[in-house]
Amino acid sequence: MKKSNWIAIIALVALVAGEAIAAPGMQKVEYLSDSIAQKDGKVIKLLGGSSWVLSSPTLALVTDDIIIVFQDVVLKNKKTVKVAIAYVDGDEIIATHAGGTYATSTGFLTAVVESLGDGAVLKLADGSLLSIPQYDRYDTGWWLPPYKALLTGNRMYLWNLKKGKRVWVQMK
Repeated sequence: MKKSNWIAIIALVALVAGEAIAAPGMQKVEYLSDSIAQKDGKVIKLLGGSSWVLSSPTLALVTDDIIIVFQDVVLKNKKTVKVAIAYVDGDEIIATHAGGTYATSTGFLTAVVESLGDGAVLKLADGSLLSIPQYDRYDTGWWLPPYKALLTGNRMYLWNLKKGKRVWVQMK
């Protein structure tokens, strides 16, 4: 069995055991955002040219957005493994890189724990407050916390990982 398959199996066991993917206050991560170009069962090819094997199939359509977050997961034996989690169509699926190149960006995995003023202000798990411009409040006003989110490295955008939608934000 390939090393990448073993890593996916270890990550899946860690996820089921509750060791992985608990959105902390603010965890620095690498991520990529792209769109699905082709699907064949559990294999997806992205518009950027990379291919990925998902641990379970997705109902996402071709052209749907996908965010893949790369996290370091510490197992009980204190070994660290890098896990790629694909957020697509409301699902959280372990992904294994199968080919092609991709470019990542730096961001912060977090959770939105409270929405104030019908989505005008979002409170993150670490206590940070984000102001949302009027034109994005239609979305944020309907999102019910708590939910996992990805704050971009420049802190200008926030992805709701359940909805797969990005909004412009300003730190308060």
